[in-house]
Amino acid sequence: MLLALGRAARSFLIYEPTNEAIRIFLDNLRRSTDNFLSAYGQLDLDVRPFELVHASEVVYLDRDRERSLAFRLYRDGIRRVVLRPGLDWHELLKLLEVVSIRYIGVRQTEDDLVVLLWKAGFTNISFDAVEGFVADTDDNETDEGAAASTEGAEIDAPPDFDLPVPLRPTLVRVLPREVPQPALQELLREDDTTAVPEMAVRLCEDLLAVLSDTADPLRFDDVAPHLIETREFLFAEGLVPLTVRLAYAAATAQLHDEASERACGQFLEGFVTATAISRFLHSVSRDATDAPSEVYALLGALPGDHLRTLVEVLKNETGEAPRRITRRLIERYVADRADELVKWLDEAPTALACELLRVLRHVDPDRALAAAQHLAARGDLELQLELLHTLEALPDSAGVSRLLLGLTTADNEEIRTRSLAMLGHRGSTAAFAPLLQRLKRDAALRLKDREAEALGEALAALNAPEALAQFREWCKPKGFFGAVVPGITRLQRAAVAGLVHIRSDDSEMLIKAVHDIAGSELQGYCQQAMIRRRRIARGGPT
Repeated sequence: MLLALGRAARSFLIYEPTNEAIRIFLDNLRRSTDNFLSAYGQLDLDVRPFELVHASEVVYLDRDRERSLAFRLYRDGIRRVVLRPGLDWHELLKLLEVVSIRYIGVRQTEDDLVVLLWKAGFTNISFDAVEGFVADTDDNETDEGAAASTEGAEIDAPPDFDLPVPLRPTLVRVLPREVPQPALQELLREDDTTAVPEMAVRLCEDLLAVLSDTADPLRFDDVAPHLIETREFLFAEGLVPLTVRLAYAAATAQLHDEASERACGQFLEGFVTATAISRFLHSVSRDATDAPSEVYALLGALPGDHLRTLVEVLKNETGEAPRRITRRLIERYVADRADELVKWLDEAPTALACELLRVLRHVDPDRALAAAQHLAARGDLELQLELLHTLEALPDSAGVSRLLLGLTTADNEEIRTRSLAMLGHRGSTAAFAPLLQRLKRDAALRLKDREAEALGEALAALNAPEALAQFREWCKPKGFFGAVVPGITRLQRAAVAGLVHIRSDDSEMLIKAVHDIAGSELQGYCQQAMIRRRRIARGGPT
């Protein structure tokens, strides 16, 4: 209540009478006064130079003469103030008016507090006063005795109590002096804009330290605007170490009420939002492969669903370096929530699904395979290419072979040919029969040259003996066989592509046989195949 009275009285020094802040201070004063008088009854205050005492307990202390309510009362001779139940708003407002006048008035021409209080004619407010300033020599001594025994009294106030600022007794000529270079550099650093972030954080630390002052306590909401402004400034500048320092100062602040603790918690949550983390990542160099250690420290110290937040960052991020670093951060949290991440993949847009798939294949290959099985039905080219990268990184298994075999029927030719190459490279023998059946079925339909070649190479890699027997039939058809076999030209092209990789005496002879009976286009391909085969035989590149 007394803090509210002092703040309301001082507010007229700062704000215009119509300012909204004045109304807020008045509301606080009225509410706190009603609460006290209704709960505790009469308020009896002894006035000391810088203290107000109730029932032998200091309930107000402020040693700043410019703002101390106790000092204003004591200076004008008030020694005791009593507020009784029944005090209405009119009288309280009149008391506030009297105190405010003593804050803003000119002392030489104005009435002092005693006269102003006497003129107010209060009903539920009474006071005791002495004539002018005297010192109390004994706590048990009456005001009259104190007034009469000022000689030799030990005064608790400063020796220049309530006197004008003294003039300097003598004038001294100021002479220039060369400033040493180290001191000059220190001065320049203070004026340098690079020192602003450090000073801003230091000010925040000082404000947070004030919250623990029980003599004049502040709430977190009182300092929150500056803290938030400083945090946003640090975000914009990408100053990760100073940001962590600010968060630590807020997290370790001594708070005395639940409202301040809630406000501080909301402030700390602002350090680990998707927007905040994204700003951190944009401050990292393009060549960085991991986040700064301060980011890991911040995520480890502050509560929240960091995995979900990081996924949101990855969803909205477009820069290559921030995406790469975000994936590394997600890997830290995905170990215990991989199943949850797999579920998110089903609803994730293509770009995000590709990024999360990369995370899974580094952290948990088994779940990466499960995620790939979920995503295989989606026809996005970007996603199917990422599936191939994932399957290429996974160890051989029946599940990987089934997925690759399914991708050989994708809509995109590049996906089909790359899947065939991977099947051949992995030696998935179970895929030989389906691929051979597909080659025979599609040879006369939509099969293109490059895909026919990829099928031939895959068959040769999966089962060379059976592939050679089949190629022999296509390369040297008997009688009118070639005329009745649908797509014989595509079958022969597939056979030539496969024969390049089969180590057999028949391979070169069969390629020549196709060359002799083929058209000009296929003849050119046979010539290229012979050159490739001989290069492979010599140990050169294919």
